[in-house]
Amino acid sequence: SDRRKTMQAVKGKNTSLERKLFSMLAGMGIRGWRKNVSDIKGKPDVVFDHQRIVIFVDGCFWHGCPSCKGKKPDNNFEYWNQKVIKNKTRDAKTRNELTEEKWCVVRIWEHDMRDRVSRQEIRRRILTVLKGGGCDG
Repeated sequence: SDRRKTMQAVKGKNTSLERKLFSMLAGMGIRGWRKNVSDIKGKPDVVFDHQRIVIFVDGCFWHGCPSCKGKKPDNNFEYWNQKVIKNKTRDAKTRNELTEEKWCVVRIWEHDMRDRVSRQEIRRRILTVLKGGGCDG
C-alpha cells in the first residue's frame, strides 16, 4: 500500500527532529557529544560519553506520546497500534538497562521541539544534567 511505502521510507537517523536537536546543542556551544551512536543500547541520538548521558528525541506517533495520543491510521489500525506498543515496550526496556548501567537517559518528545517555550525548557534540562544534576529522564 502507499502508506506502507511511506512508513517504510521513514528514516531512523538524521531525521529533521534529530537535526533540530543537533543544531540546538551547537547553538548552545555545547561540545563533546556524538550523534546517532550505534555502539550504545537503543542507538541514542546524542551521547555525552564522559558524563554518561544519552539523549533520545522521540517522534510522538512512533513512540506513543502520552500527551499527543497520536491518531493511528484507520487503515490497518491494529498493525500500527501493535508497532507503537512494541516501540514503547522497547523504549522502557532500553531506559531500564541504560539506567542500570549508570547512564542518565533524557527523552525529548517531538511536540516539545516545536514550541519555543518547550525548547527553552529542553535547553535548561540538558544544561542541568550536564552539570551533574536532575537526571530523572
